[in-house]
Amino acid sequence: MNRWKIGVVAAFVLGLALVAGSIWYVGPQGLLRSVERVGAPGFLLYVGYNLLVFLPLGWAWWTVAPGSGTGSGRILLFPWARLVRESAADVLPFSQVGGLFVGVRTVQQYGVCEPIAVASQIADLTAEMASQLVYTLFGVAMLLAILSHATDAGRLLWTAVLALVLGAGTLLAFIALQGRGLDLVGRLASRWLKDTRERADAVKTTLRRIYTQPLRLTGGVALHGAAWVLSGAGSWLALSFMDVHIALWKVLTLESLMAAVKSVAFMTPGALGLQEGAYVLVAPLFGLPPESALSVSLLRRVKDILIGIPAMAIWQYAEVTGKRRAAMIAPPLA
Repeated sequence: MNRWKIGVVAAFVLGLALVAGSIWYVGPQGLLRSVERVGAPGFLLYVGYNLLVFLPLGWAWWTVAPGSGTGSGRILLFPWARLVRESAADVLPFSQVGGLFVGVRTVQQYGVCEPIAVASQIADLTAEMASQLVYTLFGVAMLLAILSHATDAGRLLWTAVLALVLGAGTLLAFIALQGRGLDLVGRLASRWLKDTRERADAVKTTLRRIYTQPLRLTGGVALHGAAWVLSGAGSWLALSFMDVHIALWKVLTLESLMAAVKSVAFMTPGALGLQEGAYVLVAPLFGLPPESALSVSLLRRVKDILIGIPAMAIWQYAEVTGKRRAAMIAPPLA
């Protein structure tokens, strides 16, 4: 565990160094000019737009959650849970896995039972990985079309095919190991916690029931695909505020490649540094100034903090007050 912590801290420090190096490479003055063009009103509009992206993300989760209920409350519950999940991953230190736990706890606070909450989130992750694979395929195809005149296009093609094969293999392995992983967790945790193996079996049964309903999974994949496109369009919106006019399909291609970079760099907190470096290196291929691309990356990080801190504060308040209410209604011990 100590070695793992040291590795994560080292990755975080290296990420900060890469961010600083990217800023030095493009020049801080050009970066500041791009940010100034956005202005406070433009940035607030950008933040508000990205809040809307959580609607299809949450509905994708809701779609694969059988028996989670209907009504206006559920329409907003799962988007809120997804927002809190992302906020935990963005704001809390080194908490990608912690974000998944927070997301499950959020829907449980409002009456979704544990098997449905956990199993639906696993299925939602599967649908998201599948949609990202398609999104990355689109990006690679567009990039190859742009670079078709290059002498090393063949080598790039094989590299892209290898990346897609690895992504597809990861998705298939994730699906295949879900049941075994739950069995292992149940066996290990049952040594310390009561009924853990039974709880894991209940999650496994619910997950199996979800996978027997392909329409739910198809709907989840489609909604995640819509969310990827909307998120990419958000970067196009930010660039338009900077007076940088570029075709939407080029921005979506760039963002699909950045999504692949972030998924590969999942061990680095927030893909810190790797995301910025990738923006600077790849953006010129689409006729995008490096300082503008880096500005988009930094605006995204500021947006994540601006959304994440209040979301985590609200979630923590609800968690504490919920425990207090449970303690007040619990029967006294004999």
